[in-house]
Amino acid sequence: MVETKREKRIRQLAELLLGQEKVHLKDAAESLDVSEMTIRRDFNEPNTFVSLIGGYVVKKQVGSADLEYVINEQSTNHVKEKTKIGKEAAKLILDNQTVFFDNGTTIVHIIQAISDDISFTGVCFSLNVFMALKAKPNCHVILCGGGYDTKHNNFYPLGDSSEIDNIRFDSAFLSAAGIDPAHGLTCYSFNELPYKKKAISQSQNVVLAVDNSKFGVVKSAFICSLKSVDIIISDIDLPIEYLS
Repeated sequence: MVETKREKRIRQLAELLLGQEKVHLKDAAESLDVSEMTIRRDFNEPNTFVSLIGGYVVKKQVGSADLEYVINEQSTNHVKEKTKIGKEAAKLILDNQTVFFDNGTTIVHIIQAISDDISFTGVCFSLNVFMALKAKPNCHVILCGGGYDTKHNNFYPLGDSSEIDNIRFDSAFLSAAGIDPAHGLTCYSFNELPYKKKAISQSQNVVLAVDNSKFGVVKSAFICSLKSVDIIISDIDLPIEYLS
């Protein structure tokens, strides 16, 4: 059965809520590149996945594994900025590429912005990111397995090796909790570092996708220096100290 425009928008709204509790109607409309009225009309008929309540699009509690996500306390922040970053970063993904996708809601926005016509292989270790990739009709998804961390919604290797060891990437899209000229890229969890570092070393092109709130921030887990990053995509012009 051919997907209608309304059904596609409802699906995109559900994808937008991956790892998020709610999205403001204005931000949702901007992300889908339609008017707020169009989205309001979409809710005139019932659907299984999302609701419009008090000016926010929220997920329905349907008990489906596809819609049960860990809600990060920062997941509803900077939606407009992350949408802008996602659209710009998605332009770098081409047909038949193999791409590593880090964890984080900014990464989900990148995946949502990838054209459904592009065929690619997406490799990830986050359940939220996996669900976003799974929704892309021409994506072959590889989820790196291991122990499941319910707090961060990620899978981590139990031994010295994992699926990522045998993969070489055209591009790796990284997220970070902090970016600083002296201290580089950092994140909250040391458990994430093995996947991030291997993706960096095994990728031809390393892309950092980060909103303005992360600049000048330093967290405890060191990912890499700025020299290891080929492209930085943000919602603002990069401060001069990050360009050297």
